[in-house]
Amino acid sequence: MPKDSTQKQVQSSVKEGFDRIKRFQRARAMFIRQYVGHYYREDTGMEGDEPINMIYHVIRSLVPNLVMRNPINKVTTKIGDYESYAYMLGLALDDLDERLKLKTIIRRAIVDALFAMGIVKIGLSASDQMIEFGDTRIDPGQVYADNVDFDDFVIDPACRNLEEAAFVGHQSRIPRQLLLDNDNYNHDLVMQLPRSRADDNDHRRASGLTTKNMSNLTMYEMEDYVDIVEVYVQNMQSIITIPDPRQLQLDEYIGIQDYYGPSEGPYRYLTLSQPVPGNPFPVAPVGIWYDLHIMANRLMKKQMERADAQKTLFVVDPANVDQAEDMREAMDGEVVLGNPDSAKVVSTPGAEDGTGAALTNLQTWFNYMAGNPDQMAGVASQTNTATQATILQGNANVTIEDSRGMIYDFTSEINRSFAWFYHYDPMLEVPLIARKRDWIKEPPYDFGEQMELTPEQRRGEHFNYAFDIKPRSMTALDPLVLSKRIIEFATNVVPAMAVTAQTCMQMMVPFNLQKSLTDLADQLELTDYVQDWFADPEFEARIQMMVTMGPQPEGKAGGQGAPGGVPGGMAGIRQNGGSPMNKPKAGGGGMNQDAQQLAGMMQSSIQGAR
Repeated sequence: MPKDSTQKQVQSSVKEGFDRIKRFQRARAMFIRQYVGHYYREDTGMEGDEPINMIYHVIRSLVPNLVMRNPINKVTTKIGDYESYAYMLGLALDDLDERLKLKTIIRRAIVDALFAMGIVKIGLSASDQMIEFGDTRIDPGQVYADNVDFDDFVIDPACRNLEEAAFVGHQSRIPRQLLLDNDNYNHDLVMQLPRSRADDNDHRRASGLTTKNMSNLTMYEMEDYVDIVEVYVQNMQSIITIPDPRQLQLDEYIGIQDYYGPSEGPYRYLTLSQPVPGNPFPVAPVGIWYDLHIMANRLMKKQMERADAQKTLFVVDPANVDQAEDMREAMDGEVVLGNPDSAKVVSTPGAEDGTGAALTNLQTWFNYMAGNPDQMAGVASQTNTATQATILQGNANVTIEDSRGMIYDFTSEINRSFAWFYHYDPMLEVPLIARKRDWIKEPPYDFGEQMELTPEQRRGEHFNYAFDIKPRSMTALDPLVLSKRIIEFATNVVPAMAVTAQTCMQMMVPFNLQKSLTDLADQLELTDYVQDWFADPEFEARIQMMVTMGPQPEGKAGGQGAPGGVPGGMAGIRQNGGSPMNKPKAGGGGMNQDAQQLAGMMQSSIQGAR
């Protein structure tokens, strides 16, 4: 957007941006109507109108498989002196994600992305004071992240992708008094704003599902709500506030402020489908399943109606009415007198096998298109061959992993923005608990020691750090699977790595046992449960005492005389002919001795049998 654009032109462009997104908003509202079902959206309805809600089934299966916990952040840097600060910054981000309940924000964004696009706004909450930080005035408020409804979103009407949009923004409904209490807004223009038009009951908006046929004018008059649009202009690095251009366009902005935040802007976007060339909006995944969902409900309703219409009748001659009544009223196994040929049982048609087969075929195709939600939900998929089952399983794995990667990147972008505010916050003060790390040198933090992240500890610039989410940190393991992994880690992995470390010690090959076990625990998603196993301050004190006592004669195989303070040492290993874990090789004499022992055992057992 050129800096010399008139303020009236900017407001006209924002109106065109709302018009561009209108078709997608209507389609989204239509999809959500099917997702919630007619019992949610209608005042009255007939039972069986929508017997199977396949869209709801996909969402309830997909979301828990993607996000069930707050993320665990991993902050890295290629500059060695910054590693300590990167580690503390990662701990601070974990604490912030927990306080903001980022898990809930991400889950809402996933649902939004299935219907259109997930949007999250990041910034600082407003406070009553402004402070000078260099050449910038900033608001020392709390960092926040909030979901932006797609119905309120607006975008540059001419852009081809979101990253190159000249402006983006969203509409807000706010009490007029809040604007009048803020000196950053033009109070005369605020008084000219019309009262909010209360269009939530519009069936073309998702919010109209529960406000249909309701009048919100009383609430709006009581609070005196007005509609404003906050627009982030990228090349000006500013936030402009204007009235909703669909209601009113003024000659001036209501307010304009310098943008304080990451260079990417305040909005982050989540999509769960591949990009559309030349267009900023993604393909809504629900739009691909929608027709199959409608057809499956029609066939299921037809099956139910025909099953209800099925009847079994007795057709008899009028002269044998008494005999027919006796047959109808008779109990099981009771004797009825009469001619059995005088009554005939007739059944009217009911549910057809062909309709049931077509419905099963629709469900299979829905699984193909939706990435096999049956498999994700733990339900057996409707497949007739092993090949179909294999295809569905592979489709589910590919889809879920691709979606998980997109969501982890999206979450990483949000935490990168959080880190920007933390990194440049002149009043930062975050209490943390640090775990011991070998590379933390200054100050020497010990295991579980209280520490605090402050501006004095800041190192380098924001771009010196890489932000990532630890693999699968947002998914939760089943308790049975978790306990099994811990037991296998303790009984198989730890002993095997201990033998490997001992072998490397004999070969004089450097090997970090704790680091290798930590890396393996990360891959098995067990870090939170086993990271304290090898943190033993008493053991470290004993090792330091052994080193302090100095070397002892090498001929002793005991612990304190071992070079480097290692119990046993290389002298003991050489004295014992190798590692005690090694199995000795049997020579000729050893083989004869084993044979004699076996023969003696057999003779004693035979004598005992007698």
